[in-house]
Amino acid sequence: MIGNIDYGIDGSNGQEARPDMAPLPLNLLALIISYLDDAADLARACRTCRILHYMCLPALYSNVSLHSYDYIRYSKVDNRPEGSGGASPFAMGVNGLVTRNVAGYVKKLRVWGQWKDHDMEECAKVGRVSDGSMMLNMSIRAAIERTSALESFTWELNTKMLPTVWLGLVQKQTLTSLTVRFPTLRLPQPSTLVPAIASLKSLYIMDIDPLCYPDNISQLLLGSKKLESLKLHWSPRMREAREASVNLGLIFGRIFTAKYKMPLKHIAFHNMYAYNETYSENIFHEILDPATIESFTMISSFRGADDSADFSFVDNSWRIATTKPDTPRMRMLRGDKVSKMHCAMLSSFTTLERYYLITGRKLQDPPFQRPLEDTESKDNGTGSASSGDTRSLALPSICTDTYRHAKPFTPPAEPTPTTRLQQDYLENISRFQGPTLRHLLLLPQWRLSTDDFAKLVRSCPNLEQLGLGLEMSSYTMMRLLIPFLPKLYAIRLFETVDDYCMSREEYEQLGDEWQAGMIANELDNAEYDTLRYIGLGDRVFKISKSNPDAPNGRSENRKTVKRVPLEEVNGLEIWSMDKLEI
Repeated sequence: MIGNIDYGIDGSNGQEARPDMAPLPLNLLALIISYLDDAADLARACRTCRILHYMCLPALYSNVSLHSYDYIRYSKVDNRPEGSGGASPFAMGVNGLVTRNVAGYVKKLRVWGQWKDHDMEECAKVGRVSDGSMMLNMSIRAAIERTSALESFTWELNTKMLPTVWLGLVQKQTLTSLTVRFPTLRLPQPSTLVPAIASLKSLYIMDIDPLCYPDNISQLLLGSKKLESLKLHWSPRMREAREASVNLGLIFGRIFTAKYKMPLKHIAFHNMYAYNETYSENIFHEILDPATIESFTMISSFRGADDSADFSFVDNSWRIATTKPDTPRMRMLRGDKVSKMHCAMLSSFTTLERYYLITGRKLQDPPFQRPLEDTESKDNGTGSASSGDTRSLALPSICTDTYRHAKPFTPPAEPTPTTRLQQDYLENISRFQGPTLRHLLLLPQWRLSTDDFAKLVRSCPNLEQLGLGLEMSSYTMMRLLIPFLPKLYAIRLFETVDDYCMSREEYEQLGDEWQAGMIANELDNAEYDTLRYIGLGDRVFKISKSNPDAPNGRSENRKTVKRVPLEEVNGLEIWSMDKLEI
């Protein structure tokens, strides 16, 4: 409809063109444009007419991502090389920001990928920066200087960001978010003492490796007084090689010397492997203000209960801390390791609302399966089942037998140190975090008994998202669980084919509709109005309401359950937070 409206001037005779219909108000156009999130759609809208060009151009260039490849890519349509007749798309994108009047619209700029530099090793031998790296940094610096409204900058190229770009970022008074990937090559390169950025609120540094000539960010941390979020990712090489080469004094030494406590709200460490040998107390107690911390994430950054003793010499150096931090604003805690020390620390977080124990499993969306031929439903292949509609189930004998005789969970003969900590963690969670907890994700190897689960439900009545493993049947659990959690929106159950009295081949033959039918039968209750998503293993089912009129004329509450892809629950934390990423 918008394409049929001419808001401009007819170039043929200079007369004002008459629209086919009354033009839409500009505020409605702006509202429509706000729903366009695809760059191709925005680009097509810019070419529609003059007014849409001016209105869509800021949205089109507000988020610019330039991907560099170290090889020539060819089109799958006509097999022509990308950038034929010009330069690579990456170089042409940088050129557009420098030479065209569009850089002022850019709020987020990201450069990432592989940068091919032919003479880097040769120049490193004589103590020089290669011309290719220097020209790249000069071009990015020129583009940054043109972006007057830049709020976020990300450098994820495989080459080092030189002082040329750092100094350009310092001058941006609007910059609030910065992400930098440090180099991973052991080639001599200049190390920069990064100056402070006064307006910076979020900092994310990736691939810190002391042997790869990283930049010194101590002054950046000390001088950026508005910093609220700090994420530090070290290279996994040090922990894998048992190489304790990380010196935290080079990162936080200036802050410690100045006796300054950073008022951070969000902290995340990944792959930290360093001695706490410089200070008598935990260094983080001296440089962080515990009264402002709201979320804390630690991934592969301390020894877990099941880890090898090879980590003890380094990780145990942090056990000298005798005082527990007072964190009155702590809202979120996330990690992938469990230990007695970590379990004891839970007593300090009495205001916790979200707690995630990362499983480390990479989810793969199983293919959508149709049931056996004699179990085809009447829903024209939608793969959904409605509660109360027994005709759509028509389950074979294998389905009904499995449903009635779910195999109980058999604990391992020799419990691991992690499974031994299950009761301690459940006790502390129920005692200290229960009343305030809204999100909870437990480890899959922790299978809760009926008593454990009942205690957890009584202690955490405000749960909205829950992920856990159970000893009992998942379908029986639904009957017992939901009435006591009135706010529950999504639940994720860690179950496998081993939880059923069948082989893997028989399990795969059942199809998604059988599980959807079992869920629908269990949820045929008006008390389950808030529950929308149920995860069984790697499968996710969505629950929607359907209120058809009953034959006797009265309204009947019924539920429709349908298998959905994993992408649909990316916004739910019990799935999205279950990743080894910060």
